Amino acid sequence: MINGLKDIIDSFDTFILDQWGVLHNGGDAFPEAIAALKFLKAHNKKVVILSNSGNTGTFSYSRLQESGINRDLYLDVLTSGDHMRHNFASGKFKQLGNQALYFSWDNNHSVLADCGLTESTREEASFILCCGVDRGSLEAYLDDLKWAYQHNLELVVSNPDLVAMQPDGTLKTCPGSIASAYQKMGGTVHWHGKPQQEIYRMCKELVGGWENAIAVGDSLEHDIAGANTANISSLFITSGIHAKSISNHQNIEDLCNEYAVKPTFYVDWFKQ
Repeated sequence: MINGLKDIIDSFDTFILDQWGVLHNGGDAFPEAIAALKFLKAHNKKVVILSNSGNTGTFSYSRLQESGINRDLYLDVLTSGDHMRHNFASGKFKQLGNQALYFSWDNNHSVLADCGLTESTREEASFILCCGVDRGSLEAYLDDLKWAYQHNLELVVSNPDLVAMQPDGTLKTCPGSIASAYQKMGGTVHWHGKPQQEIYRMCKELVGGWENAIAVGDSLEHDIAGANTANISSLFITSGIHAKSISNHQNIEDLCNEYAVKPTFYVDWFKQ
C-alpha cells in the first residue's frame, strides 16, 4: 500500500490512467485527481489516459474539460472505441460484412459512419456491433443474443467493461456485460480495449515510447489484468468499482486472487 503518487513518482516516466473511477465517475473530476495530474506535470511525466470508452479519444477531450481536467494536464487519450475503429479501418473485420445489429447508448449512430457500417434488423444483420446498453439491462438483450447465436452471428464490442461507476456511486451495466453473456452462450466475441495487449502497443506508440510505465485503474479485470499482460507496473485504486467488496471486509489480496491478477501497488484514491 502507498500513500499517494509521491511514494513512487521517481520510479516511472509514464503514467497510463484509467478515466472512470480514477479521474471522475461521470461528473466533476475528483479534486484529488486534478491535484495529482498537476503533480505529475510538475515532475515532467508522460500522462496518457487509456479508457474503455466506446467513443473516440477526441470525444473524451471535451468530457474531460467539462469535468474540470484541462487539456494541458495529459498528452493524449486512447479509447477502446479508437481501438475498434482502428481494426475496422485496417480491414480486420472485412469478413463480417457491413450490416450491423447495433446496440448503442442514447441512439448514437456516429460509430456506424466511422466504421462504414449500416444498421440492420436482426434478420438482415451480418454481425452484432455492441457499443451501448440503452435498454438498461442485460436481460433486455437476451432474446436478440439467443437469436444471433442460433444464426452464428459474431459480436464486436467497443467497450469491454461490465459495469461503470456513476456520479451517485451506483453501478450501471456496460457493453462488456452483453458481450460476456454472448461468449458464455458459445458465441464468438471480438474484444477491444483493456486488457487486450494490442491497445497497450497502440498506447506506447501514441506517447512515443516509455522506459518505465505504470497503469493506474480501479478495475482488476481490465486495468490491472491489462498491465499484467503488457508487463508493466500497476496501481490499483480501491475506491472504484471494487469498493463494495473491499468495504465488506474482503481482503484485497484475496480479491486480486479471484481475478488472477497482481497489482504492484494499491491506494484508496488517485492522489498526490
